[in-house]
Amino acid sequence: MRKCDLTPDQRSKEKAILKAIILDTSVLFLLTGAGLLSGSLTALSEIVRFALLLTIEYATYAVLKRAHREGFSEFEYGTGKIERITNLLVAFGLILSSLYIFSRIISMDEGAPISTTALMLTIIGGTLNMMINYYCSVDFIRSNEKEKSVIVSSQIAARIAKSVASAVVLGVLMLTLWLPDPRSARIVDLIGSVFLIGYMLIIAYGLIRESLPEILDRTIPEPEHFQIIRVLAKYFDNYDGFNGYKARRSGKDLFILINLAFHPERTMADVQKRTLPIMRDLETELPGAIVTVAPELSAAKV
Repeated sequence: MRKCDLTPDQRSKEKAILKAIILDTSVLFLLTGAGLLSGSLTALSEIVRFALLLTIEYATYAVLKRAHREGFSEFEYGTGKIERITNLLVAFGLILSSLYIFSRIISMDEGAPISTTALMLTIIGGTLNMMINYYCSVDFIRSNEKEKSVIVSSQIAARIAKSVASAVVLGVLMLTLWLPDPRSARIVDLIGSVFLIGYMLIIAYGLIRESLPEILDRTIPEPEHFQIIRVLAKYFDNYDGFNGYKARRSGKDLFILINLAFHPERTMADVQKRTLPIMRDLETELPGAIVTVAPELSAAKV
């Protein structure tokens, strides 16, 4: 599908995610520069979390663009695995980052100084991040009003989670800056780091729990096979031959590919008219099913 063929709703979704990526990347550069100079472990934890979750945004945007342009036609059972594998990689990255930050906490001297100037810049970056989270959340919700997208819906949930974590981080950084005693400031900073470690582990657990089962295809149970056969038998006169079907669950999605044969003299319009009731009944009988009928040429009923 060419870019000019995109619907206004599809353009709106792509534009919303692209703007979020540009804004987030800009803030990440500011946070990275200031946060690393500040010496704050809370800032370091936030930078790692921010960077890894931004990776998901890039992957999500790439998947959404290709899906809108029918760029995944070579995948028999959908495109969810690509995004899920990316999520798993980020989850393991969050776990490793948490272990690294925890090791830094253990070895950190409580009296180690924190740069006030760099910390102020980090707070400015954190404030901008909060504003961007609010703006992008509203933008995502608006772009997802008319036609729901699973990808955009997941980004809305992720943006809300980011806002909660960013608000806590901002509060910790401001308290660290406000405390006059360097040792007390460092203790607060370490507490903020521990919070972010826990938060990253929760995110990682959620990504693994959601993504791991969806990577593997599963066969469907016998009752669902029976429902498919019953619908095909109901519309026995709508096709001229039956060459089998494939049905697999990929995560929460049920993909059904049916091979039906038709006489060569039938027009494409006639074939579509005959297959449409079959597809509708299957989607009604099996909610969430994605049904595809592959017409083939045949001379007699099989």
